[in-house]
Amino acid sequence: MTVSLKNLRPALWVLSASRLVINSAHRMTSPFLPVIARGLGISLEDAGTLVAVRSAASVATPFIITAGRKRQRRRVIQLGLAMFATGALVTAATNAFAGALVGFAAMGLAKSVFDVSGQAYLSDRTPYSKRARYLALFEVTWAGAFLIGAPAVGLMIQQWGWRSAYYVLGTLAAAAVIVSSRVVRPDESGEGERGRLAVDRSGLALIVTAGLFSGAAESVSVVLGAWFEDSFKIAVGAIAGLSALLGLFELSGSSLTALITDRLGKKRAVQIGLSTGAICYLAMGWAQNSLILGIGAAAVGFAAFEFTIVSTYPLASEAAPNARARYLAWVVVSLNIGRTLAAFFGTRLFVGAGFRANAFTAAAVNLVAVGILTWFVVERPAQPAAASSD
Repeated sequence: MTVSLKNLRPALWVLSASRLVINSAHRMTSPFLPVIARGLGISLEDAGTLVAVRSAASVATPFIITAGRKRQRRRVIQLGLAMFATGALVTAATNAFAGALVGFAAMGLAKSVFDVSGQAYLSDRTPYSKRARYLALFEVTWAGAFLIGAPAVGLMIQQWGWRSAYYVLGTLAAAAVIVSSRVVRPDESGEGERGRLAVDRSGLALIVTAGLFSGAAESVSVVLGAWFEDSFKIAVGAIAGLSALLGLFELSGSSLTALITDRLGKKRAVQIGLSTGAICYLAMGWAQNSLILGIGAAAVGFAAFEFTIVSTYPLASEAAPNARARYLAWVVVSLNIGRTLAAFFGTRLFVGAGFRANAFTAAAVNLVAVGILTWFVVERPAQPAAASSD
């Protein structure tokens, strides 16, 4: 089923705004992880464990998506929003590591459930030849969270403390549950997915590739705030401004996906993004005490990662079209397993060996991902669909 962008626009706006809220909670941990650690009275390593648990919780995503495969995608989208609101408010209300652990886990699972359902909802309604453009509009909120959400969070933290951000974001997500019931249209058939999920070598290789490049990026971003604080003595307020700059470059990566990925081919676009990211991680490692080079390499690296991951989703959306949400759920699980391992070990690598070790490890992992993608992943365009009016 394909629809015109005009008819899809209301749902696209609501889904994107909701995802901006969810992503803001996730992106704030990169620049403000040291602040959250100090607020909870825990070490940076323990704060890294919070981030790791948040990512690990996504392992349950396929089971929730499978259980809800015969339900309306709209219902599963609302479930994700409600879970996120609960997790954010629990995190805000707690003053203990254990409470924050529960809240972070709920937010991590909620994000995966919402993302997968939203991507499947949009993929169901768009032709493969234009899908990167449509999904890029949804995915641009990951960059928007760094461009808009992180600076706003920084201001809230300065004025009212770190908990205020989670109170605000949780309340907004709760409101989105109500709004989505009025704007996001139900499936026409009401039957959901009934096809069997069968993953071949190409599909499995893409899942592995996603986990590798996600882990590489997280191993750098999870200690980005600490690197800027330690090496360049940048204050919290300045880090908020730097987050906006990095978000602007990520936005350019999403925009580039919308402009060229469909024309390049999804697989080729991912190859280019991975290779560029590896070069940027190497440059960040060599920058070490050079603020200009460090910020420049980080900015381009963030853009490359955004281009890579946003190009990956349309490529994955046709790997198992009869079980689209379930396959995308496993891609998201792989992405989050990569983040989990990187968040847990990345902070420890940084404390033990310094930022250069994080950056060089990320570059090597990205290059391995390029090899797997090149040799094993096959792009499978959908059958030509009826053109949709824009």
